[in-house]
Amino acid sequence: MLPAVTAANYFDPDIEMAYMGSTQVKSFMACEEAAMARVQGRYRTPASQSMLVGSYVDAYYSGELPVFRAKHPQIFKRDGELKAEFQRSADIIGRMEEDDLYTLMMAGQKQVIRTGEIAGVPFKIKIDSLLDAETCREVVRKFPKMAEALGPCEGAIVDQKVMRDMENLWSEEEHQKVGFIQFWGYDIQGAIYQAVEGHMLPFFLAVGTREEPPDLRVVWLQDKHLSEKLLELEDMVPRFQAIKEGREKPRRCEKCAWCRATRRLDHAEYWPPEPGEDVAY
Repeated sequence: MLPAVTAANYFDPDIEMAYMGSTQVKSFMACEEAAMARVQGRYRTPASQSMLVGSYVDAYYSGELPVFRAKHPQIFKRDGELKAEFQRSADIIGRMEEDDLYTLMMAGQKQVIRTGEIAGVPFKIKIDSLLDAETCREVVRKFPKMAEALGPCEGAIVDQKVMRDMENLWSEEEHQKVGFIQFWGYDIQGAIYQAVEGHMLPFFLAVGTREEPPDLRVVWLQDKHLSEKLLELEDMVPRFQAIKEGREKPRRCEKCAWCRATRRLDHAEYWPPEPGEDVAY
């Protein structure tokens, strides 16, 4: 029997081993061996300053800011004042709170945990703001342009993001710039959240940026695209689960920090390379 998932144990090693999640899926997609090392607790990447700023805003909206501040003393200066980057978080929060649509989208039930299955693989999710039907109707009453996305529906899933900006980013896989939703795999996350929540509710991103002044967007990831991503997930995740259970050997990407740190040489590479071969020298 699978262990119950709670707010207290959500990121515990045994829960990470028992359940897949959107972050874990994206980690496996990038490098299977590094992802498995993370699941097993053999590989830890420290939280960046920008990640902590985003987590600070998340903690404010979830009502967990005092706990977050206690767990992260590095956000304070020696005199006890917040460092400048986290004082900046107050500006981001203020910008969010002064916008009526953004505020309504974040007015749902906070940090809702759900578990379910995709292609027979156990999954867990934590929803930042789960809107009920009445709140959706209120959004449409106040903002008629939201009717296509929200009406009629029995609720909506909203995930909050705090980002540097919303510019396109270079994708090594695509060999071109792509939108930030594709780059960070937020469409994959949306597909997982819809499937696990179980009612195929519309999925939105509520985005704020760390720019001066902060920018805001509410982005609706349309169902057709998320359905296509779900089909891709159904093909991928059984292999990832087999790796977690030791039935398949994880592949290395040979590009990430884990692969650089664990590479063991056993031959000399030749130069010049064959025509069309992708090498760095």
